[in-house]
Amino acid sequence: MALLKFKCQESANQFYDAFNGTAFNTFETNICHLVYIARVEVQKSSEGASLPLGGCTELPTCPVCLERMDESVDGILTILCNHSFHAACLAQWEDTSCPVCRHAQTPEVATDNLCQSCGSNESLWICLVCGHVGCGRYVAGHAYKHFLETFHCYAMQLGNSRVWDYVGDNFVHRLIASKSDGKMVQFEDSRNSDFFEEKHPSDGSGKIDAIQLEYSYLMTSQLEAQRGHFEEKIGEIEAKFREEKGLLSKKLDESTIATSALKHEVVSLTKDKQHLERKVNQLTTKLSKAQQDLKDEKELNQCLLENQSTYKKRQDSLEKQMKEISQEKDQAINELREQLRDLMFYMDAQLKIGNSEMKDEIVQGQVVIPAPQQPTTASGKKSVGRKKKV
Repeated sequence: MALLKFKCQESANQFYDAFNGTAFNTFETNICHLVYIARVEVQKSSEGASLPLGGCTELPTCPVCLERMDESVDGILTILCNHSFHAACLAQWEDTSCPVCRHAQTPEVATDNLCQSCGSNESLWICLVCGHVGCGRYVAGHAYKHFLETFHCYAMQLGNSRVWDYVGDNFVHRLIASKSDGKMVQFEDSRNSDFFEEKHPSDGSGKIDAIQLEYSYLMTSQLEAQRGHFEEKIGEIEAKFREEKGLLSKKLDESTIATSALKHEVVSLTKDKQHLERKVNQLTTKLSKAQQDLKDEKELNQCLLENQSTYKKRQDSLEKQMKEISQEKDQAINELREQLRDLMFYMDAQLKIGNSEMKDEIVQGQVVIPAPQQPTTASGKKSVGRKKKV
């Protein structure tokens, strides 16, 4: 698709009349379709624009004709490899493989085809919706269990391409691919031969198209049912997810509030810790200083103790010396007193003799002074008096 802008409406009309409904070239059958556009709205991704547009669904294109596939207009077939085509386009494909990936649409029984649940290679059935391979109900019934789990009701038996409908509990195949040339032919089954003859008496292309469209309708209805089932499952999962998301958002908000409170508490505790660390550092400094002072005091005390001991010894020595000096002094004072007494007595005697009438007689005489009686000592001895000469 391309957008063309013209300078005027007349130029746009001329271009429309000249190219609308014409082929692009002689080698392709595609037709050019032109439409008028009133306006073009542009929205940036920052404003909420997204691809695809919300509320719109883009129709897939057919790999053969490259046109849009609309179920309401054309018949659409989805084969085993999950590739979808127009029924008319796939009918023109003469090979039994997929036009896109070349996947064989008629799988044969091979040694590597085993039941995905038990590993059995007998009576294998492949799901036409998801490709699951399981054993038949007469072996272990894993194909039927797969239907009960996923509600994929169509399964094809490997080897003969018969399709079984688990909902209707019967075969629903109409045509199978021939192994010789790959063309769609009627499957010879005695249970369904009368039904085919009554409904499609001729073997023309109209019967093949009708059966193909019927098969396409069955597959489409089944896929629609499966889509509704899975959309319901997805809706339940989304509702559960939204509920869990709401709970998680609530828990996240609570956790955010708690985290914010814890952050404030951590900031407060950090400040308190720093304050306490500063206090601890100050106290540690004071303690170190006090310990150093205590150590100095101990050393000073030890020195003082040593000095005290030294001074005590010196004091004892000085006291002893003072005692000896005091004794010597007392003894000297006593002697001086005696001498002073004798001197006073002598001077007094001289004075008295000089004034006496008997001066001449006394000069030639002698005076004897008896010694005073000494007090008795503790040992019972008496002090001996001294005799002095005048």
